[in-house]
Amino acid sequence: MFKRAIYPVVGWINCQKRFYPNWEVAEVVRIPLRSLLAPENYARYRLRFESGEKTAALPEIDDYPCFCHPNKGRTEILWGATYRIVTAFMESVFGFKPPVDADLPVVNGVLGRRYVSGRGSYAK
Repeated sequence: MFKRAIYPVVGWINCQKRFYPNWEVAEVVRIPLRSLLAPENYARYRLRFESGEKTAALPEIDDYPCFCHPNKGRTEILWGATYRIVTAFMESVFGFKPPVDADLPVVNGVLGRRYVSGRGSYAK
């Protein structure tokens, strides 16, 4: 959608306790592997787009597979490119495939105009 390349990297870090993200990262969220391997943490993310323009490429509402993780009193939603990268890693390393999304609960969300325009990643 935004014509960007993503190069995922996996590594083992022994000592670092805190990460300091740059402007591209809003927050670093730690997710235990056991949570990623639990089928009950997966859902369908039903997004309503605030673009104002309904097109075949960008419908007003669409469902995406997602992973839900409680974090500091709210639920973090892992979806989109990040979800695809993480689940590809989980399948390659552990042989784990997330459950089929037709059987999963629905989590509702809204993507603001800033996200759709490529000027920010602001999901509500």
